[in-house]
Amino acid sequence: MKRILFCASLLLLLLVVSRPSPQAAQRPESKISPALVTELASLPAGQTRAVWVYLKDKGFDSDSAGLLHDSLQERKQTFRERCLRRRAKARPGREVVDIEDLALFPPYADRIRSMVPRVRVVSRWLNALSVEAGSREAESLASFEFVSRLEPVAGFRRGEEQDKEASVEAAPALSFQDLVYGPSRAQLEQIGVLSLHLAGYAGRGVLVCLLDAGFRKSHPVFQMARLLAEWDFVNGDGDVQQNLNDPNDYSDSHGTGTWSALGGFRLGRLIGPAFQAEFILGKTETERFERPIEEDYWVAGIEWAESLGADVVSSSLGYTDWYTFKNMDGRTAVTTLAADRAADLGVVVVNAAGNERNNSWGHIIAPADGFKVIAVGAVNSSGRIASFSSPGPTFDGRIKPEVCALGVNTWVAGTDQDGKPVYRAGSGTSFATPLVAGAVALLLEAHPDWTPADVRAALLATASQNADPDNDYGWGIVNAQAAVNWGRIYTLHFALSNLR
Repeated sequence: MKRILFCASLLLLLLVVSRPSPQAAQRPESKISPALVTELASLPAGQTRAVWVYLKDKGFDSDSAGLLHDSLQERKQTFRERCLRRRAKARPGREVVDIEDLALFPPYADRIRSMVPRVRVVSRWLNALSVEAGSREAESLASFEFVSRLEPVAGFRRGEEQDKEASVEAAPALSFQDLVYGPSRAQLEQIGVLSLHLAGYAGRGVLVCLLDAGFRKSHPVFQMARLLAEWDFVNGDGDVQQNLNDPNDYSDSHGTGTWSALGGFRLGRLIGPAFQAEFILGKTETERFERPIEEDYWVAGIEWAESLGADVVSSSLGYTDWYTFKNMDGRTAVTTLAADRAADLGVVVVNAAGNERNNSWGHIIAPADGFKVIAVGAVNSSGRIASFSSPGPTFDGRIKPEVCALGVNTWVAGTDQDGKPVYRAGSGTSFATPLVAGAVALLLEAHPDWTPADVRAALLATASQNADPDNDYGWGIVNAQAAVNWGRIYTLHFALSNLR
């Protein structure tokens, strides 16, 4: 009997000794994602990389209901009326301000600031900070109880695409419309915009934000543009135009191209779909191609745009670095989460599907995978899918892109090597995207009560292959005129159905 008790006691002791302690099970490293561990391990001594630090909460507990309510009311007072109206339209019966709008809990944020050489971006929506950190700083941050996890800030290296199937020569001017629109006529005609211009729609009363690499505001194509706000998130200043004295500024040609395709106006040279819209411009990347474009500036940009009351966000950017295709599920990439959050708050988010069809990635890029994001593919002037346009589906099987527009030899404004204004043909889903975003602005001008879901439904229901969508074209090439008219038919049907 004693031998049995001894053996049982010994077995119990061995189990207790071999069981990992609570401290071992909660090692700081367990909060650091494997991708970040790998990247930090390869860093040269003394160097840092951009890291997302996610917090567990915003400092409220079960006993803080009253304080939370007061904080939300105070926060609501800081929003512009335009923003609150748009949110109320998109969230009927729901609070227009929620806990995601509140600032990070100051004791948490201050503690993190004291541990790192630089805080890059603070995101209310994600309840996170992006910081510069090395291995030692990351381990220290992971040891804090209020930190939930650490992830690398994703990046992406992009370049302009060329489709060899098409000619870059502009068609000769043959008609009055050619004389007015110049070479930009074809790209507007393809998506049904010209007839809306003739009907008087040009984006009046709609606030559009572009997130891109910088914008040549002095270009003649923007002489009539209504610019309400701008911010350079890369350099931390209020000028989105290229600054030759700033080491992070290289070129603003790409942003100039996307803005001009959406809202430029120069008779006989180039006219965008929504040339009478109001604009806010966020510079969230640099065109230094050997460095990755980083997602944290994009997140900061869309939070800023939403707070200013933007109705539409046009983004010709995307992020894949450290992500894999399985992360293109609408629930993982931080830009995707931020884009869907903006859409839930009433912003129509239009994003490039990407130019990755024929490279090792081969899929759409974040945030085009968002559930509520309108991802845009590129076609040529004949309506054929561009050789580079990223195909769907998302990892979870949803059709992407949603729609297409001209992205092969799109006529845009830009700058030459000396910084002089020029007009040129550019290719990529980057330039198809602002055409769709401009069409969206016309829909919102015609139907100011529409939510992002309404806009999406109208675009998809009237696109060129709406009856048979696929993962190349989505629902097809946009038809803005049909979408506006579909909206009227839809509204009439809804009104009549309520009278029955």
